[in-house]
Amino acid sequence: MYDVISIGSSLLDIFIQSNDLEANRIDNKQTLTYGDKLELSDFHIVTGGGASNTAVAFARLGLNVAVISETGCDEFASLITADFQKEGVETNLLIQEKLERTGGSVVLVAKNSERVALVHRGAASLLDPFDIPAFWLSQSRWIHLSSIGGRQETLSKIFKVLNNNQETKMSWNPGKKELLSLVAGAFSIEQIPCEVFFVNQEEWQLVEPLHEQILLNFPQVVITKGKEGGEVHYFGKKKFEFMGEANALVDSTGAGDAFAAGYVAALLNGYQIPMAIAWGVKNAGNVIAYFGAKLGLLRKAQILELTKQQN
Repeated sequence: MYDVISIGSSLLDIFIQSNDLEANRIDNKQTLTYGDKLELSDFHIVTGGGASNTAVAFARLGLNVAVISETGCDEFASLITADFQKEGVETNLLIQEKLERTGGSVVLVAKNSERVALVHRGAASLLDPFDIPAFWLSQSRWIHLSSIGGRQETLSKIFKVLNNNQETKMSWNPGKKELLSLVAGAFSIEQIPCEVFFVNQEEWQLVEPLHEQILLNFPQVVITKGKEGGEVHYFGKKKFEFMGEANALVDSTGAGDAFAAGYVAALLNGYQIPMAIAWGVKNAGNVIAYFGAKLGLLRKAQILELTKQQN
């Protein structure tokens, strides 16, 4: 039996930083200004993706974790698998397909710390219903579901399995395609077995027509607002507000995953919402001080020390 199974993408991310690169937002679009040759000030190759990031975060916080992701059988997949093994994440539910390519991204980091991501999701967006093992989901205490490229049949199977096994709780951090599916009515909010719903402020605005239904049916709705913090709605009646925490901002990649994992891990350790928020804030605040979504993830002893005054 697992404490958590994390479902979503596992990718290889390459971060390229250059002081010669400028990134500016114009009409919500990113533009690049560059010279004939860009000198790099730094670059990093790390594993990433919603399932990968949260699985490692849960493992560092002392939980027994498995991951369900799809990769190819290539060099990128070997690096991802080795990272899971190093971090103590079980890989027996990982799907590796010989005819698919492992997904990845190249993240360009400009001198103003703005980022432009070039993403190839590859196998990470190809999870099918038969890739979801109903038995193992039913044997886990918690399922954390991140974006799976909006694959509705796969989502339907996950929801059906959990509706039939209500002792297993689920947190959901949907991607844009999943959110658009909700707005389009692909799923009935009442039939989604979600205990904790994680979205950022822009994503929350995207599902504005569904706000009342979501707040009524999902016990905990967490809306993050970057460095401004966020808010938690409990059964649509009680609202907890919190501030973000960042001593140094190097890269905001993975902050949402770190917050979600810290929050859920605190719940699994028997803590209430205020302490879950504290775990999430500390974890996210430490992650953004490093490149990538994992280097700054806290271990359980560290997060207990950082939040001991809040007990």
